[in-house]
Amino acid sequence: MAASLPPFPRFVFTKLEPISLLAGFLGPVISPKFFISAQLPQSTAILKPLNYSIDPTSTLLAWQLGNAYLLLGLLGIFILNTTTEVKVVRAYLWALLLGDVGHVGFTVYAMGWDGTVAWKDWSSVTWGNVAFTVFLFLTRCLYLAGFFDSQTSSKTVVRKTKGRGVGKKKR
Repeated sequence: MAASLPPFPRFVFTKLEPISLLAGFLGPVISPKFFISAQLPQSTAILKPLNYSIDPTSTLLAWQLGNAYLLLGLLGIFILNTTTEVKVVRAYLWALLLGDVGHVGFTVYAMGWDGTVAWKDWSSVTWGNVAFTVFLFLTRCLYLAGFFDSQTSSKTVVRKTKGRGVGKKKR
């Protein structure tokens, strides 16, 4: 199915998003302390010295969140590269779109108005949680609204009809 997506959404959903999710996995695994402290912009977060310690529960939560990012990335790769059903892809993208709303909403709520508008203070993690997720949300909205339908895809999915063996083009 990935080959039948228009070029821009195909790149975003099958390359860019899985890479970002891999980064979301590696961040808390490599440095849970940085990942935890970088969730909020420095102006809204409680500044701690570099040598502070984090409790085991916070570390576990960071690792579990990283694992969830890895799972989402793998699901995207597997679903988009194995299904031939457009309705499966659309359902998958709708689920992610709804998840984007919660992801950005919870982050913005935790940052408050001052932290949200102080974008110059955002960490790389905050940029990923807000700006990149909004980009993915908008790309999903445009795809689901049919904005990319005028783009020609490089391949067309062909499904054989039962009994006759005649190819039937399907979007």
